[in-house]
Amino acid sequence: MNPETLNSLLKREPFIPLRLTLTTGETLDIADPTPVFIENLAVHIFGVKRAGDHLAEWARIISLRHIVKIDQMAASAA
Repeated sequence: MNPETLNSLLKREPFIPLRLTLTTGETLDIADPTPVFIENLAVHIFGVKRAGDHLAEWARIISLRHIVKIDQMAASAA
């Protein structure tokens, strides 16, 4: 996955929730772009209860090369 491609999807206005599919077959939904940060080789995703919250319930660091597919979801599906 190219970091610029993911960044452009996260910056889209209005934001459309995303579903990442990883090489393992696992999927990860991103309903809010705020707790997502991209490096050159990885994406850091923090799970929060409410949009704009600063208390993470969980965190994942995923290598960009393990993201094989990004789907846009309906706003109510995330």
